[in-house]
Amino acid sequence: MKNHFREKVALITGGSSGIGLATAKLLAQKGAHVWLMARNQDRLQSALRDVEAMKSDAGQLCGYVAADITKIDQVNRAIEEVTATCGAPDILINSAGDVHPQLFCDMDLSVAQKLMDLDYFGTVYVTKACLPAMIERRSGHIVNISSAYGFLGGYGYSAYCAAKYAVRGFSDSLRSELKPLGIGVSIVFPQNTSTPQFEKEKEIRSPVMNALDTTATISSDQVAQAIVRGIERGKYVILCGGEAKLLYMLTRLMGGDVYRIMDRVVANAEKKIERMRK
Repeated sequence: MKNHFREKVALITGGSSGIGLATAKLLAQKGAHVWLMARNQDRLQSALRDVEAMKSDAGQLCGYVAADITKIDQVNRAIEEVTATCGAPDILINSAGDVHPQLFCDMDLSVAQKLMDLDYFGTVYVTKACLPAMIERRSGHIVNISSAYGFLGGYGYSAYCAAKYAVRGFSDSLRSELKPLGIGVSIVFPQNTSTPQFEKEKEIRSPVMNALDTTATISSDQVAQAIVRGIERGKYVILCGGEAKLLYMLTRLMGGDVYRIMDRVVANAEKKIERMRK
């Protein structure tokens, strides 16, 4: 079987840790030229060593570029640097993002702005910078990472859900526009994933949020494997984890009835916490 990734240039935002790094390592193992993009240069250097250790061929080019994807000028310069070094990206993995669980009534609006800037506009900016070369070649693949909270709103996650729903809407439209041009688009919906970001998230959740979250945690490697399989098979929707698949199916089958179940689950969690406080 032909290696789908050999000698392709793959750019991964958020590539210094978590899902981005796991996907970068797997793509390097499959023969791609891999470029990481994130803000922290020290973490990028460490991540690059891990990626280079996975190369299947000494001729593969791997590197990193430090950039803040919420700044369009930094994004454009970064894509120019990658293109000049190893060629325009054939594969773009938009993995950079953040999360901040907090009730909307208690939230400073700067939190919502920050998450929209990073999770949504960061995805838009990097995609916009990479797209002209893909259109010129009439080939390429763009992967946007959303979340199970990108199709089902979660208690305490209003800012995060807004950004991840936006990524979903953007991807839906982008898929339709780019398919006739020979460019693939995928949207990824992972359930809870073991990453440094998720560990920090759990520390700041309220007791009710923790009581509500009974979803199993999957590994970054599992998500990376699903992403790579999805690209190979040309899949648009990539669901990562059995519970993400079940929830996605239920939301589609039940329509508006799913909210009655969500209300019951939240009410039960609040009662549970109240009993624990007495």
